Amino acid sequence: MVEPSLRRIVVAGSTGLVGKELTTLLAERTDVHVTALVRKLAAGRFPPSVRELEFDFDRAASYAALADEGPDVIFCCLGTTRKKAGSDEAFQKVDRDYPLALLAALETRSPRPIFALVSSVGADSPRGLYLRTKAEVEERVMASGLPYVIVRPSLLLGERTEERLAEKVSAVTIGPMLSGLGKAFRGLKRYSPISGREVARALIHLALEREPGPHIAEGELLFAAATR
Repeated sequence: MVEPSLRRIVVAGSTGLVGKELTTLLAERTDVHVTALVRKLAAGRFPPSVRELEFDFDRAASYAALADEGPDVIFCCLGTTRKKAGSDEAFQKVDRDYPLALLAALETRSPRPIFALVSSVGADSPRGLYLRTKAEVEERVMASGLPYVIVRPSLLLGERTEERLAEKVSAVTIGPMLSGLGKAFRGLKRYSPISGREVARALIHLALEREPGPHIAEGELLFAAATR
């Protein structure tokens, strides 16, 4: 039984880089009840205060059950790569179809939950499959009528549960260059690498400590929100 005074928080993508940092930080708060959506339950993965909910993203019944729980905030940190997914369709299933299914399940709920989305820098002027997919989700979130938070990080830094060689190489080679450009040129701050933990802190600040959205943060706004 959740205490009425606690805000009900749901994290989708809770085992990924941003999602795991987010879930861990939320578990330190005393004003929320945190539910992490997971494909399979695993003891000891999160702090004891976090409830794991086995969730099948391909079953309508899972979304109906989630809607019945009536979350106050849902953090959508779902994401993969074209290489890991194996095809364009499989990639879009994770990065587009699953977030939109979560949105559809919750957008008619009352009171309206806050939908907090991890997107990507460049989604406002998309080119290529990755950014077009991110843009499509953003557009649907903005049109939903829900209060929303969208963060658009650039290169993400941190330890992932799966190997992403290209991102590791980019972090070592391109990352320092982008950081330098971001410091030297204010308009390029949006391309500066940012850690998963910083993105998680920004999400928490924008979704839980500010007035309900819309909030869109990238570049200097994203880094500022991460330090609040």
